[in-house]
Amino acid sequence: MAEQKKFYVATSIAYVNAPPHIGYAMELAQADVLARYHRLRGDDVFFLTGTDEHGKKIAEAAAKAGMEPQAYADKMSARFVALCEKLNISYTRFIRTTDKRHVSVVERIWKHMEENGDIYKAMYEGRYCTGCEAFLREAEMEDGVCRIHKKETQAVHEENHFFKFSKYAARVERAIREDEILILPEFRKKEILNLFSDEGIKDFSVSRPKESVGWGIPVPGDDSQIIYVWIDALMNYISGAPQGRLPADVHVIGKDIMRFHTMMLPAFLLSLGYPLSRSIAIHGFILAEGQKMSKSLGNVIDPMELIAQYGKEAVRYYVLREIPSDDDGDFSAARFEERYTADLQNGLGNLVSRVTALAEKYPHVYEGITVGDVFSDTARGEFQTTYSAYNDCIRRFQLHRALEHVWHFVDDSNALVNEAKLWELAEKDAEKAKAVFRTLAENMYAVGVLLAPFLPNTAERVLHALGIDDALSFTDASKKVVRFQKPAQPLFPRLEQNLESRK
Repeated sequence: MAEQKKFYVATSIAYVNAPPHIGYAMELAQADVLARYHRLRGDDVFFLTGTDEHGKKIAEAAAKAGMEPQAYADKMSARFVALCEKLNISYTRFIRTTDKRHVSVVERIWKHMEENGDIYKAMYEGRYCTGCEAFLREAEMEDGVCRIHKKETQAVHEENHFFKFSKYAARVERAIREDEILILPEFRKKEILNLFSDEGIKDFSVSRPKESVGWGIPVPGDDSQIIYVWIDALMNYISGAPQGRLPADVHVIGKDIMRFHTMMLPAFLLSLGYPLSRSIAIHGFILAEGQKMSKSLGNVIDPMELIAQYGKEAVRYYVLREIPSDDDGDFSAARFEERYTADLQNGLGNLVSRVTALAEKYPHVYEGITVGDVFSDTARGEFQTTYSAYNDCIRRFQLHRALEHVWHFVDDSNALVNEAKLWELAEKDAEKAKAVFRTLAENMYAVGVLLAPFLPNTAERVLHALGIDDALSFTDASKKVVRFQKPAQPLFPRLEQNLESRK
């Protein structure tokens, strides 16, 4: 047996100053698709996610709640764990930056970079955005206001420790330009390369005075300073991974933090002697009335409420299909319900219900039908073409496009049932009806397998409707006998029934 290929995928770690919002649920779902996809390919997958729990915003949020920072972080982190469970996120490890092991690793990393001569102390003067927990460049502000959080930044004049980014900037830029670090989508690569201007390659501050932050990891040997929260956060990709897992194959992150992951992180890895991450997949924002949805702006949608209303599979489907993986998208309750009704209820749900009901009425017609080789070289051309396009979309971080290809089988199958008038054909011509049932079974099998990374529970139910309960794999071409069985409950009930059942 060939040795399993290792695959390491990581989300950004969520800041715990407020409960999770739908945008972060999308990021979790996107990374989960990549993890499940690679497991189906037979890879040895390590999937890291977690929470970012230090910094001034956490201290302020804890004080506002009348709690100590650690107790507040414990409470909020638990809500992100709960979201992962509710959304069926198949992570390998959930890391917290207050974990003792993580703190120890960050301290060792600091000492290592200091010994390399990459950290020095100097005065910093500029603007700081508490919402970003970042020192901002002029291009990131408008009249001193953060372009993302729409709030006045703070004028800062303080003595900090600095990292010699200027020492590594040319090497990082070359790695991005030559796709040693693959940036997805392609247009983000151009945006990042534009950051390597004179202003962009300056050394940057990596600590802040303790009295300014209050909550974080003290600088080793200098208790008057706290390690900058972004160094603390970015090092989770090292502290959270087992030995031998680096480099990360893909970081799934939002566009608002791409500078930290495409410039800071590679420079830190070079300083430490670690290999560079292989790729960074950058998603956009979920917008509300055209504006970024964020905790700081107070216009968030609670994914837990959506899951309670519509179910986790419907929420996963919306954020993975309706919102472009590689760009901004808008959330609309009306559009959510349209997608649910058209695609899930009347599309996939209706297909499974109709085909299994007809098969139940005419079991002798489909007897002996097998599936299982729909992705082989001998499969009919449309399967090979669709599977190739599906794989290409996932490699390009166009998950919404991959789902479009899956739905081609759903739409074509519903059309085939209507055009063939299968309910009449089964009575008149058993052989022709069997050919139609074979095509439908193959299509449903393809849907079940291809849908598994996106909607794992739904995929299992589609395959169960075929009488197939084997462990899924993209590489399994074994023949499987089809035994249609009607689901006890609809895959996706009508919305009024769905909402009533969840009250």
